[in-house]
Amino acid sequence: MSVGRLVPRDSDEYRWVQNVVRSVETLTGRPTRWTGDLYEETEPDVAGSVLDDGAMTLSRQLVLQPAVRAYTAGRPLTPTELIDTRDAVLTAVHEAKHLTNALGDEAAPGATPVYAPDTLALEEGLTESWAHQNVDDVIRDVGLDRAQPELRGLDSADAYPAYTAATGELVRGVADVAGLSPAQVRDGMDQADRAQRWSAIADLVIDQRLADVLPDEDRSAVRTQLIRTMRPHLAVAAAAQVSDQLTAAAKANSGRQAAGRAVIDLSTTTAGLEDQYRNAVLEQPSQAAEVDHLRKFLGESTPRTSTYRGSDLASAVPSNVRRLSHRREQGPDQGRE
Repeated sequence: MSVGRLVPRDSDEYRWVQNVVRSVETLTGRPTRWTGDLYEETEPDVAGSVLDDGAMTLSRQLVLQPAVRAYTAGRPLTPTELIDTRDAVLTAVHEAKHLTNALGDEAAPGATPVYAPDTLALEEGLTESWAHQNVDDVIRDVGLDRAQPELRGLDSADAYPAYTAATGELVRGVADVAGLSPAQVRDGMDQADRAQRWSAIADLVIDQRLADVLPDEDRSAVRTQLIRTMRPHLAVAAAAQVSDQLTAAAKANSGRQAAGRAVIDLSTTTAGLEDQYRNAVLEQPSQAAEVDHLRKFLGESTPRTSTYRGSDLASAVPSNVRRLSHRREQGPDQGRE
């Protein structure tokens, strides 16, 4: 991303973005952390991004101009213009949704670095999925459907096919492991701070499978154990997403498979821990020794969590950046990087 000049607050473009943000706030039931600062995005193939301080960038050519044209054209948009306009709305919705998600404290217990590849994969997957599910409601809220009725219901390219596929598979798998509905798992992940997303997943499993047998003093170690079984697999999905050698379909397949492996490891680890803790409860005379063994296992068998900051992959993963490169050349199945 590249931050350009501020978009004037009395401009039509700014007022449109403001209305999109308000719509997203209404639909999520959460305020955004948008500062009100809107900058022009000047990197050619980047449609938009959010900054950690709460500011937003949007491309004039790819987002702001197509959106305003939809209101002022005075005619039905052409098929190409409709696709461009829907992409513009999706980008604004995507970035506004990012701003409803708190970054969280990376130094807090159970936290993971916000921009670690696997953690970012969860954020982008959840955000992109939400944008596609709710974009028609936003189009209605901001009055675009009255100006251009054909905008609603159009198929749109997925900006993050590996991330959305991985997140969807992870949600379904965790729901199975925890005995919850996918909606409950997705909501639990979405409500958590970005740095606590993996902890939120682990806590859902602990609460449903281990809470009645797990000593309070062991919860943190068990949470860490469950998190470490999943994270490396989502890092693989992140590598697929940033690859320039894979099609959108191949990225989605890679993300789905990576998440599937994460779920298998989560299920296996959870079952093993559950059996051991339940056996320890049943075998009261040897309970103390069994729990001590478990604590030793949890404390010594897992390496310290890597922050990924020193990895090659970390520098390749975009930071809340939404790209539209090569969409025309590669067709509607090619996601924005």
